[in-house]
Amino acid sequence: MTKRICSFFIVLFLLYCVLYGFQKQQKLPKQLEHEVLVELVVIEVFVTDKEGNFVDNLTKDDFEIFEDGKRVKIQYFAVVTPEKLEREIPEKEVSEEIKEAKKPQPPQKMKLVILFDNLNTNRFYLNRQWPQIEEMFKALSGKVEETMIMELNRESGMKVIQPFTSDQSLFFDMISKFRVDMWKEIEEEVRKRELADLEREARLSLWDQLVSNPEYTMWCLRQEDKLIRRGRLGDSFSAFLAAVNYMRKFEGIKSVLIVSDGFHLEKDIVRIFDPFKIFGGKKYFDQREAFEKFLEIINEEKIIFYAFSPKGLKEYFSVARLTDYAYKMEEMFKDELEQWSKERYTLEEIADETGGVYLRGAKKYEDFIKELGRDLTHFYDISYKPLGKQKKGGYHKIEVKVKKPGLIVRYRKGYSDFTEKDLEKRNLASAFLSPSLFKDIAFSCKTDFIALRGGYLQFWIRLRIPLGQFRKDQDISPPEKLDLLFGINEQTENRVHTGGRVLRIKEAVEKGINTLYRAFITSLVRLKPGEYETRLILRQAGDQIGGWESSLKIPDIKKGSPFSIINSIFGFLRKDEEENTIPFSVSIGDGSLLLSQYRFYPSVEDVFKKGRKIALFLQIYTPRDIQYFSPQFSLHRDENTTLNLPSEKVESFFDEKLKVLNEVYLLDFQDIPSGDYQLDIKSSDGQIEKEVGIKIIQ
Repeated sequence: MTKRICSFFIVLFLLYCVLYGFQKQQKLPKQLEHEVLVELVVIEVFVTDKEGNFVDNLTKDDFEIFEDGKRVKIQYFAVVTPEKLEREIPEKEVSEEIKEAKKPQPPQKMKLVILFDNLNTNRFYLNRQWPQIEEMFKALSGKVEETMIMELNRESGMKVIQPFTSDQSLFFDMISKFRVDMWKEIEEEVRKRELADLEREARLSLWDQLVSNPEYTMWCLRQEDKLIRRGRLGDSFSAFLAAVNYMRKFEGIKSVLIVSDGFHLEKDIVRIFDPFKIFGGKKYFDQREAFEKFLEIINEEKIIFYAFSPKGLKEYFSVARLTDYAYKMEEMFKDELEQWSKERYTLEEIADETGGVYLRGAKKYEDFIKELGRDLTHFYDISYKPLGKQKKGGYHKIEVKVKKPGLIVRYRKGYSDFTEKDLEKRNLASAFLSPSLFKDIAFSCKTDFIALRGGYLQFWIRLRIPLGQFRKDQDISPPEKLDLLFGINEQTENRVHTGGRVLRIKEAVEKGINTLYRAFITSLVRLKPGEYETRLILRQAGDQIGGWESSLKIPDIKKGSPFSIINSIFGFLRKDEEENTIPFSVSIGDGSLLLSQYRFYPSVEDVFKKGRKIALFLQIYTPRDIQYFSPQFSLHRDENTTLNLPSEKVESFFDEKLKVLNEVYLLDFQDIPSGDYQLDIKSSDGQIEKEVGIKIIQ
């Protein structure tokens, strides 16, 4: 199932961008009892002359730094060039205030991230210019320590095409293979054809019109088009911020080269789901207002943005002196050129706010290699201590002045700084965006939907946590608890449901348990047929986070076949000491399915040891009140291997209201060799049939 980032998850994407805080502060570790712990703001400053040459002969005294209009004292200062890269900061340049603290490490080489914005880039122009673009990427990659390739796309939001690598041949091979999809131009082309057909229809007489009211239909299509662009803008913010935050996990200074035609901003609104009030708590924002907030969010230390538009590489979009032919082409593409100039403006703003450059002009490739190549290897690394902060919080503007006249100075324009509590909330929210990127805590998880006792559909979530990971370091005791948070994105109703649990880890470790198993249902979430995205996050103190994500489609069982198996869930049975008064209900305590004499615990992974009996919970939709089901079970690996499987019915219950027959069987795998199988479930009359995958191990 295609996973499209929903605008109603946008807060999670927006929060994702601040995993380590908007301002990643440098803390100098204590070596002696009398040393001073200092928090510094670090900025990279690029200084060039009018010809674009880096000016490398400035000293600390040539710079003035201002935060929120007040001058601050420079604590550390270094000129970074290939010749001076290994140079440590001399003692005389260390502030007396912190001279006893450990000196910072020498500046590191830049890392380069090539970020393809497939949400907003027209593939036609990108492919047309690809050979020159590819050569430009190769030239730039040779100037940095490592290079990474990322993509923003419609399906997954953010995707890593090639992780950071210093292997030039690997990078060249990957960039040569890479191509983006073409959903944007297909979408736009279809809309153009629809509108052109309707315009022709509107010019016909009423007797000849096939569409009764083409003017109204055109208005509806244009409104729909605006809605699509709004959704794309929200998705663009989300995916872009996801990529930014992923980059932060890597040490060193990062330069990001954005390949994009820019964000589509209109005099319109965009909806932002913002329960944490990062955007002020409003549901609807003016698109320009939202973009300004977005600029503040991405203005992060050690990430410098550069950008160019493949569309801007078209001759009649970029030449300084237009020929007669170019004038004709400009007139032909007048509307496209006007819209592109608006989209290009967003890229210019992103680059300007973070100290980078938007490349323009006729010599696009040469300029890019020259300017970005220079910035990757030549800059000033400056740190300062903010003045008199009583408490953290808020956005702070930065201004850098150079006393020598006639120089061009670029730097990031500000940073945001948050309390530990703020950062903790953002860390958790960020993990909901791309759980697969969070691997600090290992666990496995699975989700199914069930319908019981005439009630509504619910998610049945279970997880298994290996506790050995908390016993590795004998000097550090295991955490008292893990915080479990889950989120459910209900796309059909445009809603997000969240909830949480507390898992007692230390208690389980001390009991000698190897694996902690938990199951629970989302009892407060009323599910309807449709597509859902689920996220589950585990967090322990110290911002150790593990994440899991899955997609699930709930069918409308009433519109399906008259007899069908809607659920087949493997698990284990445990004998209960007392008889349960309400069989076929889920225990609030441990999430198990209560039977009269047993508890059924659903499996997390359908992998079982050889020689065991495995329970199977079936739910069969039977609208004709047929309350008897006699299934036959068999296993097969291929067409030539089929094994009949002995079974025993444990308990059955027919739900009159839901028209669902609930049954639990015990399947005998005693004589089944290890391997991967398909379990065939068939009714005796052949009306019901289903296949389920299962793995048997030694």
